[in-house]
Amino acid sequence: MTNIPFQADSFVQFPTGRVNLEDIHAIFKTMPYELDYVNAADQYIWYSPNPRRDDERLNHSVLGCHPKQVVPMVKKVLSLLHSGEKDMVESSQVMDGHRTLIRYYAIRNAAGDYLGALQVTEDVEHICQLGEQHTFEHGIVEGQVVDEATTASIMDHQNDDKDSSKRQRSHRKPGAPVCDGFTYL
Repeated sequence: MTNIPFQADSFVQFPTGRVNLEDIHAIFKTMPYELDYVNAADQYIWYSPNPRRDDERLNHSVLGCHPKQVVPMVKKVLSLLHSGEKDMVESSQVMDGHRTLIRYYAIRNAAGDYLGALQVTEDVEHICQLGEQHTFEHGIVEGQVVDEATTASIMDHQNDDKDSSKRQRSHRKPGAPVCDGFTYL
């Protein structure tokens, strides 16, 4: 058991299954991205376990937790989510020298009322580098693991009879942005 005061046998019953509180905490701690939850009053009320984070922002206005130069952007994001004009807003940034994708999701109840926003922050540097190098540590071709396989060799092997340029275009949505050789779908 962790040092967090979980009550024995406490769990959350979801429509898709039941998970105890200690496991929920471990799941959030294991995810390779950070989650922040801001309530309908735009106050930080929760964030996923992360040793680099501080508790000082909990129960404070989200606007007071950002540098002044980004407050207008934060206000705009919150306005779009509150109003229902958008259900998701995303922003790419460089943080600590790493390409980072931040997504803000409107959380709504069954009636569509705004409950808050979930911010998902993910370091995508490794993903971008894989795309730029066209290399994976392991690939699977016809059920066999292939070390140091390239995306092109996997695609060529799976689709020997198709033109590779057509295959690459078919995996991209029309107008999807390409960042440093990596296509975001």
